[in-house]
Amino acid sequence: MKEKPSKFADMLRTRKDGEAAEPAAKRGRPGGQGKRGNPDYAQVTAYIPKTLHNETKVNLIRQNNREFSELVEELLTGWNLKQGR
Repeated sequence: MKEKPSKFADMLRTRKDGEAAEPAAKRGRPGGQGKRGNPDYAQVTAYIPKTLHNETKVNLIRQNNREFSELVEELLTGWNLKQGR
């Protein structure tokens, strides 16, 4: 029975031959750093009913996969503007 080559065999062979290995593909969202690494953003936690969360996710998907954090930001901005009256 012939042994199946290791999934790393090609990488090792390439390294031994002196050829440049292809860089590993980056993970995450394309286009740069996200909100998690941005110091201008803070992660928050809120408890809401599951049914409200599920309904909101469905509606955000219907709106071209809009992000939940965008909706929260919009709602909180509007609420804060009303408080300044």
